[in-house]
Amino acid sequence: MTEIIPSVILRPSDSVPAAAGPFATAVAVPEPMVATVGDIAGLRPRRRKGDGGEVPGADVDTVDALPHAEWSAVAAWLKAGKAVTTRRARLADIAAFVRWLQSEAPGVQLLAVTEDHLTHYRDTIATGTARAGLARPGIPLAASTVARRLSSLSSLYGYALRRRVLTVNPADPVERPEVSTVGTTPARTVEEATALVDGAETISAAYPADAAAVALLSVCAVRVGELVALTVGSVAADAGHTVILFRRKGGKTGRLPVPPRVRALLQPLLDDRSPGEPLFIREDGRPFDRWRMTTALRRAATAAGVDHTKLTPHTARATAATAALDAGVPLADVQELLGHASPVTTQRYNRGRRKLDSHAAYRMASILGGGA
Repeated sequence: MTEIIPSVILRPSDSVPAAAGPFATAVAVPEPMVATVGDIAGLRPRRRKGDGGEVPGADVDTVDALPHAEWSAVAAWLKAGKAVTTRRARLADIAAFVRWLQSEAPGVQLLAVTEDHLTHYRDTIATGTARAGLARPGIPLAASTVARRLSSLSSLYGYALRRRVLTVNPADPVERPEVSTVGTTPARTVEEATALVDGAETISAAYPADAAAVALLSVCAVRVGELVALTVGSVAADAGHTVILFRRKGGKTGRLPVPPRVRALLQPLLDDRSPGEPLFIREDGRPFDRWRMTTALRRAATAAGVDHTKLTPHTARATAATAALDAGVPLADVQELLGHASPVTTQRYNRGRRKLDSHAAYRMASILGGGA
């Protein structure tokens, strides 16, 4: 008996084709209840600098241009993500793959790809030979990025399988690259991290939101996506501590105590404001985004005389994690600070200065003469 396709929000000139290939025949098309993926919370497209957009407009346009059955599956999958950070990562990964597919295998629909297509995708982005889908043409993607993209595709096809849009997940048998246990984000020294917090205090009178953001990034190692989502009501009192309550990556609720030095920088952002307001706002009233957080870091760095080249929110987070592990803070405690689901992820930051200072390479140079 043929299933009846439920009503969906159709965009102009859309039709609802049958799923292509051997994967499915008559299916119930997912119903995301939006007219564009840009209407999904957290995926507002950015068309020009400072317009308040949250994701690249080109990524939204790439997904919105898909045939309706494919678009419906992707939009419903994006909307199913529990956290805004998850939705944004999924959008970036699927848009990159769609562009690759259109370049490398024109005419093949997103819901009709095979294991062979995905294996070729893995190989071309890992070697930098892909004609599309790379962050920079000709530059291979890191193994961790390749693995994440394949994981996103597996999630999409797994979702389509559950919704009976597909009968198999073509990403399941595709082997993922081995990801290094050593993190690649360069950490700054403890002295530089200390100077950054000093710099935050220096700029606090002129830029109170910048100062508080830098302190939370440097001391509490909060992810930038979690930070920009904070509201005034996210700062609360709990058992004699000031804490921030926020949604972690993956949707879990996090709670972090705020040390007094950081609390002092947060206070001007709390006075006479309603709980629902964004905690970090620009001078013109627009909320911070990840790029504005980078500006805050660079302002504090300049005030402290720290080199701000390649200084990003993730650099601050990596620095905090590395410094804590280097100082002997137990791995489990650092894992809790960072909100990692696995200690293996936290262990990637265990590469501090002391570990490098005592490296056998330096000893060998000394043994061979001159300490070169």
